[in-house]
Amino acid sequence: METNLGPRENSIMTEDRRSVVPTPRSIVGTARKRLLVFAYACEPGRGSEPGAGWGLVRALHAFADCVVLVGPEHIPAIRRWERQHRECGLSFVEVPEWRWTTSEPRHRFTRFVVYLDWLRRAHALGKTLHRQQRFDLVYHATYSAYWLPTPAVRYGVPSIWGPVGGAVVTPRALWNFLGWRGVVVELIDRIAVRVFSALPASRRACRLATVRVVQNEATRDRLPVSVRRSAVVLNHALFAEVPEVTSGGRARAHRGQHCVFVGALDTRKGARLAVHALRHAAQTVHLDIIGSGTERQSLERLARQLGVAERTHFRGPQPREEVLRAVRNAAAAVFTGLREEGGLALAESMLIGTPVVVLAHGGAEAIAACTIDPDRVVLVRPTDSTSTAMRIGRAMSHFCDSPSDRQDSMLDTAAAARVLKAAVEEACDGAAARCA
Repeated sequence: METNLGPRENSIMTEDRRSVVPTPRSIVGTARKRLLVFAYACEPGRGSEPGAGWGLVRALHAFADCVVLVGPEHIPAIRRWERQHRECGLSFVEVPEWRWTTSEPRHRFTRFVVYLDWLRRAHALGKTLHRQQRFDLVYHATYSAYWLPTPAVRYGVPSIWGPVGGAVVTPRALWNFLGWRGVVVELIDRIAVRVFSALPASRRACRLATVRVVQNEATRDRLPVSVRRSAVVLNHALFAEVPEVTSGGRARAHRGQHCVFVGALDTRKGARLAVHALRHAAQTVHLDIIGSGTERQSLERLARQLGVAERTHFRGPQPREEVLRAVRNAAAAVFTGLREEGGLALAESMLIGTPVVVLAHGGAEAIAACTIDPDRVVLVRPTDSTSTAMRIGRAMSHFCDSPSDRQDSMLDTAAAARVLKAAVEEACDGAAARCA
């Protein structure tokens, strides 16, 4: 099953830290499937990978009972959520990390080293749980990279791997938006991904998984030919949740003549492309940039060089509710990720109902294509750098000139839930058929 592409671009629009082994009563003697879920990053009210993991687990819980193995960083927020929600059939188990990691800075390399050790610990606990209460299926939810291993395929029951990403790369024509440091990082990452994906443990994960779910087409194209056609395309951002303050009976937004960019200010998020696009937008268009990162000073210099400094406003990092409110009040949200596997901020903007201008590449394209209202989505396909920036700028002008007064969700989350449920049924029913 695949998510179908939708809009197309045109000229203008286009507390206790010990692990507790739970045995939820609802799991025993019920027709619902019993799932063991590896979700290292999983937390309510968060963005990025933790938010995606949380949304995915909640979607699974709609039709299955889940025991979820989680990293210690996310347990406090989960326990607070549990005190407010009494939901049978959903249990979270903390799997501890190395003691020294509580004070260790989480750089990219150390984060993955810690994660690989966590997987080993989670697998040991998972086997104990499996002996106590046999699971129907083991699901690896997060971290979600096709070049990382998973123990989910080693339980002798059906398994689902994903949605996994990790294959999106920056289009060569847009490398000038990376800067020299960004190019170095791009090359190093490409090499590292190729090396990790060639490891026996990573290859085994792909080969042995009953059902493979991928974030985007780029990742599916990296899978072995023998399993590529059967892979399910489903981006985890489609399970994003937004707080009640931004839904239902909220006050009507007053969209201004400005666009908003939300994301980390690093090279892969493409903030440089958004600033270049502002140069091609009408002089009345302003751009609010929400986020922090190493690129901020470079972006400020770039805005001055391009003559758009007075129309570029750096708002810094903000609480999530404030970010969502800012998105709700913008004429459009701009997403120019050069190497985006998913995009929780994009999905949240679409759930809020704010028009979006999206670089049609990687996971962002997969998410935006699931819209149920193409009039509020512009997909700009990457060509050369000047033309790409120009078309994004024109789309920004269009939405600022004709602000939409609609605030209903334009993301087909129900379809995503159906695809997820079908994947679980396919894994379980297929295994049962082979055993018959």
